[in-house]
Amino acid sequence: MPDMRRTGTSLRRRRRWLVTGFVVALLPSHAATADDVTIAAGRAIVADGVAPGRPGCAACHMQDGNGQPDVGIPRLAGLTASYLLDQLNYFAAGMRQNAAMGPYARMLTPAQRQQVAAYYASLPVPQTPEPPDSRATPESRQTQVSRGRTVFLDGDDRSNLLACAQCHGPTALGVGDFSPRLGGQSGPYIAEQLTHWHAGGLRDPKGAFMRAEAGHMMPADIKAVAAYLASLQVTEGKP
Repeated sequence: MPDMRRTGTSLRRRRRWLVTGFVVALLPSHAATADDVTIAAGRAIVADGVAPGRPGCAACHMQDGNGQPDVGIPRLAGLTASYLLDQLNYFAAGMRQNAAMGPYARMLTPAQRQQVAAYYASLPVPQTPEPPDSRATPESRQTQVSRGRTVFLDGDDRSNLLACAQCHGPTALGVGDFSPRLGGQSGPYIAEQLTHWHAGGLRDPKGAFMRAEAGHMMPADIKAVAAYLASLQVTEGKP
């Protein structure tokens, strides 16, 4: 009979090589940069909105793109323009569902969505760490963050889970236009997205791989990875 442990290790190694090759194949050959006019137009939309009585993006995501981590509103500064534009287009087309973001994205023209994405992508990453969960003891927070770091960097052989770092980078800065920056992101937001994928949701047209990987995660590990990523010191490095 074949050695099941050796067979499992071989399959995981094969998946790792496939993922690595997939990431490299999708990396852009050059980084596109937005012009100052486009960024300025996006700044105006973020501040003032595009319709009377409807606030700009800053009402939720803040003018500096820091979001509101304590209530799960994601940070946008530090994400690439292409990733942000994809998400706005998904919301506008109904391919990603959210009661707030869907109607708002549909108010924007394609050009305006591009301007908003360019503005947020141009911002420096705010140096505002997420406050720790006041309900947990320092010891339990440390244990949870430590477990999250292990899962993020190494995966989990017991559940056949690949390391998150293989797609999002060992420092969680993301990989080009393929995967978004996660370091310093809202913990509740990350946990919400992973839970959605874990439950079988697709979220958006590119969500099949994340749904497959999150399906290997235990609920406790979802919380641990979210806590670890939220705890990372925010750096200015670009993916």
